[in-house]
Amino acid sequence: MPAATANHTTAWTLRMPESPSDTVSLCRESQAPAAWSEGMTAKHGVVAWTRGMAPEERVSPAGYDSGVMTLLIAVFLAVTFNFRHYSTFIKTFTQNLFSIRTRANAFDEHNTMRETRVTVSLIMLTCVSEGILMYTYIDRSHLLWSSAFFGIASLSVLSAVYYLWQLAVYHTVGYTFVGPLKSSQWLKGFNASQCLIGIPLIIPALAVIFYPNFSPWLLVAAAILYVMARMIFIFKGFRIFYNKSYTLIYFILYLCALEIIPVILFYKTSLFLTTISSN
Repeated sequence: MPAATANHTTAWTLRMPESPSDTVSLCRESQAPAAWSEGMTAKHGVVAWTRGMAPEERVSPAGYDSGVMTLLIAVFLAVTFNFRHYSTFIKTFTQNLFSIRTRANAFDEHNTMRETRVTVSLIMLTCVSEGILMYTYIDRSHLLWSSAFFGIASLSVLSAVYYLWQLAVYHTVGYTFVGPLKSSQWLKGFNASQCLIGIPLIIPALAVIFYPNFSPWLLVAAAILYVMARMIFIFKGFRIFYNKSYTLIYFILYLCALEIIPVILFYKTSLFLTTISSN
């Protein structure tokens, strides 16, 4: 081997001819046999340019998933077909959220079926929005799902189950402690809070699936909106249930049993669904 070549053995190696017709040529270290490369690495260290760059997987935002877009379009169509005369329904939901009057509303008597359809469509919007936001929050913690659609659909169904569980529990507690009339007012306030919160929540929910870089700020804004809606509903419950000083103890127990612990269980269940998906 020439002297010039011997002085640069870390960068070049001599490839011996495989047949008499082949010529002797030099090749780079990355083309050298594996045994030689390992020996030289142990002696001289790793040469940066011989290692190259590991490819990174390109992660597409959830908004480019066809299943997610189909789910959103279906919810938007349900809201569009049922949400006619939206100003009247928003006024009614606002009254149900804040008012504790005992007199029945004429609107409820003549538009029960229409209001039920609007309520169902808006609850669907709320559940999908919560599913998207929870998916984004969990995905930022590097607990990746097998697909965006599976993650969002699973958490949306979980949100719907959580809503139905709250509806049943609030009905039982209200009927037991304050009677059917005030229990109905409390349930209307709960439904109104869930319907109204879905309208502003869909804005950060859509933003996070198309602009994931802004998800920290959007998640904080969504959390603030959700907490505000829950606080208004809790305040209405306090006005309905509180009539004597000792009832404050029961109200504190209600907060722990129905407003704090279920949220923790909801989050733990979300992580469990993530574990199933990753496996």
